[in-house]
Amino acid sequence: MYAISLSSSPSSFDSVRRMFGPERRPKRVMVLLIATLAMSVADLAMTLTYATSVGMMEVNPIARAVMETGSPWMLTVWKLATAGLGLGILFYCRRLRKAEAAAWLCCAVMTALTVHWVGFNHRVTDFSEEYAALSQQHDDPHWVKMAAVELRR
Repeated sequence: MYAISLSSSPSSFDSVRRMFGPERRPKRVMVLLIATLAMSVADLAMTLTYATSVGMMEVNPIARAVMETGSPWMLTVWKLATAGLGLGILFYCRRLRKAEAAAWLCCAVMTALTVHWVGFNHRVTDFSEEYAALSQQHDDPHWVKMAAVELRR
């Protein structure tokens, strides 16, 4: 009845294999690292926005300790240094399969955090009274409020 041509299949598989093969790994890792960096900077911007205005809950004890210094500049340096170190290590190892797996994991975690921020920003106005009440409590060890950054001209 119908004959299946196998001659066209290898070329299709070859193009997929080339796209996802080890020779393209450094480019894939670079794209993942750039996306992770962009989402890290967005996370920093959201953290600074809330921490320097009404305050926020911070569950990461290391980040909370840095934020308790009260310095937005210290938080910025700490976040950029830790993200830069991790991304730099993955960039250095970008040709390794383990580095690609780690880059995918980092990108997935930052994507989940970005989705959380988008949802939080979308719903925060629905909970303005609760958020205001939380900001008045000073006995919750997870609540952090920092001084606003003053820009000099």
